[in-house]
Amino acid sequence: MLCTYIWPQTVAGQEPSDSVAILDSVQVTVLGGPTSLGRVPFPVSIIEGRELRRGNAGLSIEEALQAIPGVQINNRYNYAAGERISIRGFGSRTQFGVRGIRVIVDGIPATLPDGQSTLDHVDLGSLGRVEVLRGPAAAFYGNAGGGVISFSTLRPSEAPIQQEARVVVGENGLVRLESMTSGTRGELEYLVSTSNLSYDGFRTLPDDPSAVYGKTNRLNVNMQLITRAWDGELRVTGNFLDLAAENPGSLPRSFIDEKNFQAWNFNVTQGTRDDVRQGQLGVSWNGPLGRHSGEFSAWGIIRELDSPIPPSIIDLNRFAWGTRAVISTQPSVVPGDVQVVSGIELQAQRDDRINFNNDFGQPGALILDQLETVRSLGIFAQARARLSGRLSAVGGLRYDRFDFSVDDRLGQADLDESGDRDMRAVSPVLGLQFQASTTLAIYGNVATSFQTPTTTELVNRPNLKGGLNPELEPTRSVTREVGVRSRWSSRLLIEVNGWITKLDDELVPFEDELQPGRVFFRNAGASRYAGIEGLLHVVFANGFSGRVAYTFTDATFEDFDVDGRSFDGNLVPGIARHRVDAVLRLDRRHWHGEVRGDFVGRIAANDDNTEFARSYTILELRTGLDELPIGGLTVSPFMGVTNVFDRTYSASITINAFSGRFFEPGPGRSIFAGLGILF
Repeated sequence: MLCTYIWPQTVAGQEPSDSVAILDSVQVTVLGGPTSLGRVPFPVSIIEGRELRRGNAGLSIEEALQAIPGVQINNRYNYAAGERISIRGFGSRTQFGVRGIRVIVDGIPATLPDGQSTLDHVDLGSLGRVEVLRGPAAAFYGNAGGGVISFSTLRPSEAPIQQEARVVVGENGLVRLESMTSGTRGELEYLVSTSNLSYDGFRTLPDDPSAVYGKTNRLNVNMQLITRAWDGELRVTGNFLDLAAENPGSLPRSFIDEKNFQAWNFNVTQGTRDDVRQGQLGVSWNGPLGRHSGEFSAWGIIRELDSPIPPSIIDLNRFAWGTRAVISTQPSVVPGDVQVVSGIELQAQRDDRINFNNDFGQPGALILDQLETVRSLGIFAQARARLSGRLSAVGGLRYDRFDFSVDDRLGQADLDESGDRDMRAVSPVLGLQFQASTTLAIYGNVATSFQTPTTTELVNRPNLKGGLNPELEPTRSVTREVGVRSRWSSRLLIEVNGWITKLDDELVPFEDELQPGRVFFRNAGASRYAGIEGLLHVVFANGFSGRVAYTFTDATFEDFDVDGRSFDGNLVPGIARHRVDAVLRLDRRHWHGEVRGDFVGRIAANDDNTEFARSYTILELRTGLDELPIGGLTVSPFMGVTNVFDRTYSASITINAFSGRFFEPGPGRSIFAGLGILF
């Protein structure tokens, strides 16, 4: 399903300027090279413009990714763990960061070679475009099972200098300050964006309900330099992150039912938190290479992490780097034309990890000292062809190899856990799209995925040994999909698709009763995921527009036994079977109003399916004034109310948590207000 949410908000009664745009005129880059959206036989969603930022508090990436079928975002309001983002159920197992999804920011991977991603450095204040590919992405990007999310920063202003400032304040100690300076001088474009988020949260101390635990302070700095070079475009991207966040943990159901949103006592006594500093620098160039075109990029990441978790304290220093080169022939224009895209990708990751016993938040005895490295190689080729005036095809093949190694430096020669593992895969994909009429397109594809365990998942072993878990295997899957897209007029878009995925060796998280709060992983034998995704996007008269996305995901274990217990036929935990996201907007000349609604069906919390997070519906209201000229300034005040009816709900769950601590609550009714200034 191709979701093109590119219709801008406009003056009342005015036809959206690009609502009648032919899909072929929209360019998609998330598939590894520019191609026309109307010729892509895969489900791709695009959101750009003011919809990404207008009226948002900037608390979570979910504010920008509203009503995308197949995408489930659980904002845990816990910045030590981050949002849980899943596409078609992939990523639902993660306890922190993002898994199973390839994340790209301004062309630079936010996903490391081992498959783990973080979104802390994504600056919501300068976000300009998001592309989402749903479904297996291994043939395009390697280590990803659920899909790809590509974030792009706003293009700098065409004026020599433009300054924007924004402030947001709200309940639960919310204060967000933003500044963005951009401009163009000759052939040089520049942008510097900074933001600082302070958030106290709503989780209280167990012995003092007037005090909170879960405070966050996050500083983001984002920089872009763009210029012409060698007949192409040269881009330099840099960002910096400084995050300090307390982790209040998950709770048993009884606490949620009683609206007792305290932090878990063990997390408080152990000082559970994340202190992160990260810097990233990337350089990319794209342009013509004779009769072909090329894209080249290189990047490096440095990350320091100090993370007390029950029952240990993790001291991690990471350095990662990568490079990617892609060569493309000319795009196919007429029937019989074939475009070939080929490339190579090299990445490396080096983690210097030291673990101590957690002695009430202070380092105790040294229990782990090892150097972990990951090296990956990806070689890929794609062919994009117009087989006829109505039929187009995309085929691809990628080879990936991942080498994991551990150097155990604890000094116990007789217990040396040093070792290495290699994982590799060949991932094919084939998709066809048929343009049945001027208003109806039908497509289908068969795709594969390959997802390795991350280094954290490999080194977390219930027996407390070092080294790499020799029993944990990568997850492999095959997906079959069909879909239709119908644009009946310039104001109506309807899209529906269905898919089935078969998985082998799915990675499943669990906790050990002797080490509560620490997450380990094991493989299920076989699983089956099936789903239906639908979108209705309508632009009414008089400034009204609406979008409704429905997602049905049926994920079950087919072959999964643990210690003699069979979970065959049980629901895979962490995945909502039913989800509905809706947005209704009204735009006038200098005013906008918006209603957002989310329905999330109940979610299994454990492999036994004996515990479920209850279904819930959340409603939000947002309104504001747009670009009012006052003197020499342009101001945009706005405000919003989240969880309007003050519902009690579980914003996220901790899968297979020990002692029934499955549920992380969401906040009650909250109000925020903000002001944007342009000068």
